[in-house]
Parts: sequence; structure tokens; C-alpha cells
Amino acid sequence: MFRASVLAMVLLLSACGPVKFSASSEEDVKVDPNSSPTPTPTTTPPTSLRDVHYNNTVTATNNKLDIVLVVDDSNSMLPDNQKLAANLAGFVTKLQNSNIDWQMCATVTRELPITTTTSAWGASIYWQQSSTPSSSLGIVLKKGTANLSTIFTNTINYINAGWIGSDDERAIKAAYRHVYNGDLRYNPNSGCYRPDSAIAYIIISDEDERSIGGDASQQVYSGELKSLENEDKPDVFANYVKDTFGATRRFTVNSIIVKPGDTSCKAAQDSGGYKSHYGFKYAELSNLTGGGIGSICDSDYSANMNLFFDRIQDSLSSVPLECAPYNGNLTVTITPTIGPVQSRIEGMNLVFDTPVPAGRTIDIQYQCADDRSPSSVEKATPLKEEGFFARIFAFFRNLF
Repeated sequence: MFRASVLAMVLLLSACGPVKFSASSEEDVKVDPNSSPTPTPTTTPPTSLRDVHYNNTVTATNNKLDIVLVVDDSNSMLPDNQKLAANLAGFVTKLQNSNIDWQMCATVTRELPITTTTSAWGASIYWQQSSTPSSSLGIVLKKGTANLSTIFTNTINYINAGWIGSDDERAIKAAYRHVYNGDLRYNPNSGCYRPDSAIAYIIISDEDERSIGGDASQQVYSGELKSLENEDKPDVFANYVKDTFGATRRFTVNSIIVKPGDTSCKAAQDSGGYKSHYGFKYAELSNLTGGGIGSICDSDYSANMNLFFDRIQDSLSSVPLECAPYNGNLTVTITPTIGPVQSRIEGMNLVFDTPVPAGRTIDIQYQCADDRSPSSVEKATPLKEEGFFARIFAFFRNLF
């Protein structure tokens, strides 16, 4: 829970390589001459395929980027979050010096009390200019804002970490509800998303979704296993972003986590007295969306920030796909031609190694397995906006 001075400022508006076995020598293999040859396994094709056709002309406004920071504020995270704050300033300064028109919002990985009886996921946090909590900067940090280093440091300290009962980390769910709060089809909305921008999420956590990603084999403490709900699942989140903002919206989810299989990092995190967990679900979501994955154990996050900057640049030079193309086949035509352009598929994105300049039309054709089913995810019940003093009162009520 936030301290009184902190929570009063919370604003609710409304993610082993394959093993090849082989015989040691020809003499080790015995073949029955009367047996039939073993058929070569084949991949069963889907029952039907649907053709997908994308056609769009690149415009000069395609340099807009909305960044959403999703911060784990549970018991073990304050040192890691302070490293994040120290490096975010340099990262965003790099964005400042680029031609990217960016803005940033932030939320945390737990639900926040909004009234005496209501809590909400995905509420945006006020950015802080000083150590004294204030709402003057608002929840949307924009390009051109001065004193970024001070703002990030004060905001991370304002968010704080180590809250009692905050050990059910749900960055994907928080991001999902953050999308809900920023849905442009409804008014008012948070203002964290613009109609013609790309989106980059940055998740920082030393655990997985719901601590262990719904995987019983990762359980350390009794009662730690919690089932993943729809809003905790990487594919559901990716589809929800497309459903909310349109199938052509470019977005990536980047994560700073305990990388799956990094035993030395996990041991280092555990040495602080709190058990960490591999971020399997967060890595899955980053891979699905073509985002970057950084290590939470790095002495500083500069390398991670540079990786994310490159991925963000890629997202501004990419086209979102409705699916991973069947058999990896797709055709790309750019007119007027700009000569050879290399591209690659990353998750559900087609990324161009050379940005396609404004005025060119990109035409893409591919096939998806026609296995779509109606979404079972319902919209959350809208939560009523509370006044400033009501939120203060609500905080004190929640202390007892």
C-alpha cells in the first residue's frame, strides 16, 4: 500500500534448445528386415487458412511513441527500481535527441486502493518533480520535459517498494488494465495512448506473473501457486492491445527480469532474503511482441536501455502481423521502390532493417490458421474517479 503522502497522488483513469539423439555408430542400430520403414513425421496443417492482406502508406507522423513503464513494487524490488530510475533518465535523454515524439506513463504490478471499498489495476502514477508528493506534472511525461534524472529518481522513491501484501505481482494484468484505462473509444480516458503512435511497454520484476507464472514446479512457499486468469496471459494481452487500438498498432513489450535459466542471477537475487523467480511469462510476452529482454542482475541497466531503444526503433520500422505467418511465408512489396530492403519476422511483427520512408506504400500478403474464436474477455466494470481528498481519506481508512 502507498504511504499517505504517496497514495494520495495515485491516479485512476477509468507481460533449452532441442536435443538431438543419434546412434553412436552404425553397428549400434539393429533393423528388422521385415519391418516397414518408419514414416517421416509431418506437421498436421490447420483445417483451413485465411488470407491476410495489409496495405498502408507510411506517413510522417509514424515517429510517435507511447511508453508505459510497469514497475514491480514488492518487497525485494527497491534496489532494482533505483537502478532503473538512474538509467531511465539517460535512456529517455537518448529518445529526446532522436526524432521520436515520445510520451511516458507508469503503473505498478499490484492493484491500488482507490476508495474505501474499491481497488484497481493499471492506475497511472503521478510523475514527481521533488521529494514532496505533488500532482503538478500529471501522469503523462512528455518529450521536452526538463530534469528527467530528478523526475525518475523522485518518482521511483514515490512509488517505493516493500508493501505488505504486495507479493502477487501481475505486470501483464496491470498492463492489460492500463490499456483498458486508455481505451480511446471511451471518454474520458487516461491520455496515455495517442491514436497514431507505436507503444513500448517496459516491465521490471524479479518474479513472474503471479510470482511463479502459474507453474507448480516453481513454487517455493506454501500457497505461492495461483492460477493465471485471462488477463495474466501473454497471448490474451497481445490480442487485447490489437482489439483495443486496432490490428495495425505497432507495439512491443520489453522486460527486465531474472532470465529463465540464469541460475547465477537467481542466486544473487535470492541472497537478499527474498526468493526470486524466473520471468517465463514476461519473456514469453517479449518474444511474442518482438521486444527486448534484459537481466535484472546487471550492475546497471544501461545495456538493457540501449537494447530497448533499438527495439523501439525497430517497432517504428515495423508492421504488426495478425499471426505468425503460416510456414513463415509472406510477400512484401514497397512502392515506389527503394531498392532491396531486408526484413525479418519477430513474434507477430515484420521488422525492416532499413526504415521505410514516408510516402512509400507497404503491401504484405500472408496466411493465418483460421482458428479464431470469439473473445471471452469481458471489459472491466468502469471505476468511478475519486477526488483528491477522498483518496487521502481512503488511504487512512485502509490502514486499519
